[in-house]
Amino acid sequence: MKRLISEKGFGKAEIIICLCALLVFIAIGVKSLTDNKDNSKFSALKKQAENFAYKVIVYKDRYTRSDNTYYLDYLLDDEYAIEVVNPFDDSTSCDRYESFVKIVDNEKIVELKCGDYLISGVLEGDFTVYRLSMWQDNATNGEMAILYNYSKNNEVINSDYLLENEFIDSFNSNENYNIETLDEFDFPNMELLSKALYREKVVVKEFKK
Repeated sequence: MKRLISEKGFGKAEIIICLCALLVFIAIGVKSLTDNKDNSKFSALKKQAENFAYKVIVYKDRYTRSDNTYYLDYLLDDEYAIEVVNPFDDSTSCDRYESFVKIVDNEKIVELKCGDYLISGVLEGDFTVYRLSMWQDNATNGEMAILYNYSKNNEVINSDYLLENEFIDSFNSNENYNIETLDEFDFPNMELLSKALYREKVVVKEFKK
């Protein structure tokens, strides 16, 4: 009777096939774990954005703004909120200058930036998570914004150009002033500088109501 299994056992070809199959299963398992971890972080980011919006609903009753836009920076300065922990890196906080809630016709439009990610949406509605690049001079398919710096006695002060709110805070801290808008920037030997910068903005997750 012929033996069904060779006494020599598995050959090199069979071993290579088994190893390849094992590597494929490992890769699928690692990807699944990574996807689940990322999804939990995206869900945490959405929860942070919703909590931020609910805080603004209470905050606006005491600190009404004519433009109906409430930056996280305002709430932190007025000690109405604590730093929002970045769910992608719990050693850092979400951006106080790019995170805001804008109220339009009773809708709460929310944007919360944490590290390289920005979540944008409407409270009790849809949300979209974007991955952002750094600001750069070259135009991209993402978005454009005007950033600011200033010179003093013909010397540029800040190493980076900053968004308006962050620039105002930085200027006040550097020069011991208390301006609230760029219209108030009028000082001897100082010049306000601005430039258009760009960054990529890629959709990585969507939450439908």
